[in-house]
Amino acid sequence: MSAHKQVWLMSVGGLAIISILSFVPYSISLSSRAGQSATAVAVDAAPAIADVPAPPSARVPEFDVATWYATHGEEPEPHGVLIESLDGARVYASHNADTGFNPASLIKLATSLVALRQLGAEHRFETRVYIKGTIESTGTLRGKIHVAGDDPTFGDVAASMIARELRARGINKITDGIVVTPRFCFNFSDVPEESGMRLARVMRFAGTETRIEVDAGTPAGTPAFVFRSYPLRDLLLYMNAHSSNFVAERLGDLVGGPEGVGRFLIDELKLELEQVRLATASGRQSNSMTPRGLLSVIRALHTEAQRYGLKLEDIMPIVSGDYGTLRGRWRDTPLNGAAVGKTGTLPIEYDGGMASLGGVVFTKDAGAVVFVVLDRGGNIWENRQLEDQLLTEVLTTLDSPVPLPIETPRQILPPSSLQIEPETVGSGRKAEGSPLKAESRKQKAESGGQKAEGNKSQKAAKQEAVESKQKAKGSKGKVEGGKQKAEGGRKKISN
Repeated sequence: MSAHKQVWLMSVGGLAIISILSFVPYSISLSSRAGQSATAVAVDAAPAIADVPAPPSARVPEFDVATWYATHGEEPEPHGVLIESLDGARVYASHNADTGFNPASLIKLATSLVALRQLGAEHRFETRVYIKGTIESTGTLRGKIHVAGDDPTFGDVAASMIARELRARGINKITDGIVVTPRFCFNFSDVPEESGMRLARVMRFAGTETRIEVDAGTPAGTPAFVFRSYPLRDLLLYMNAHSSNFVAERLGDLVGGPEGVGRFLIDELKLELEQVRLATASGRQSNSMTPRGLLSVIRALHTEAQRYGLKLEDIMPIVSGDYGTLRGRWRDTPLNGAAVGKTGTLPIEYDGGMASLGGVVFTKDAGAVVFVVLDRGGNIWENRQLEDQLLTEVLTTLDSPVPLPIETPRQILPPSSLQIEPETVGSGRKAEGSPLKAESRKQKAESGGQKAEGNKSQKAAKQEAVESKQKAKGSKGKVEGGKQKAEGGRKKISN
């Protein structure tokens, strides 16, 4: 064999070996992929991507909030925004959705949720009235009236109902004054002495001493009757419409205070521990939640309301139409009457000041759209205007708001909801915790209360004489007005 032929054979053989070796890794790769395919066939097929809801972080917002703030001359960082359809299918806008902000009075929505879950929509505060002493045939009670309760909305209407009930039982004079418990309040005053004095003034029993005692003890025996407040659903509507810190904190006390509310959010809504920091149940002072956490609260509140046959508008005010902090807001926008909401405001000493707004807008395409807007620092009034502009632009650009078919303003606390429950046990004329029997009460009403029917002019003259006598006496025992804490004049730092 010639040298030239040997070289040619060696070249051909080398090329063949190289080709074989080059194919080996590829064949190994094919075998590996074949094995993977066989394994995949053995497991349940995964659903198509379109059938799997994307996690919140993966969904792309339809509206660029950061750019919007920048074009309005605002730094985006002090603002937190999350706007989504109630079912979570659409994300209209999202910015700093997982950043903690002080939500101010939006905390009241969390308190509403926990109270509704733990107490029920028909829960009522009870004010128990005890008659201690002996009722004479003249209608004089030789003794005291004990009033025990902590109803945050107890006021003039309740006091008048109690007075009428006492007169119906034959009592028109009390010799030894009125005893109230330490948490008794009247017209949003939490000073029991002052509240007791106001109660006495409204009841206006002739000749009754204005002596007020505060006693934490519970009188022995059964109460003569029980005054029952507005149902919780009405209290929630009032609290959220007027942003009542007083009502929120009384409700919070019934569900474990801010600790109880926070624990519920973590345990039941599965919010992250570090994203829930509550100091109050009303939103005063320093609290912290994220826009996403607050959206979870509003969604859960919607679900909880449905359990009782309620809608969100039954426990939250209609924007622009109802009385309260949202009265007139959005009046000249397409959102007028198409949303329920809750405001929040804090002065500069708390986290540099806060303006917040949360709720639900009802729309043509997505139905209910849940929103939370939180603004830290800056001018509160300007931040509110920005909130309104942003929500209007987002929801009119991407959807069409639909006004609720409800006539506003609504009467938020109708007196017809209040109740007086009579006692279940009677014990005759001696009123030691149990009142007069119905028959004895009727006799008293006929003998001591006929003036109300047949001698109205005589009763009026007597009342004028009593009032003149009271004016002459002055205001003995009157609590100084400097302690007055009526809701409108209290130190209201969150609404």
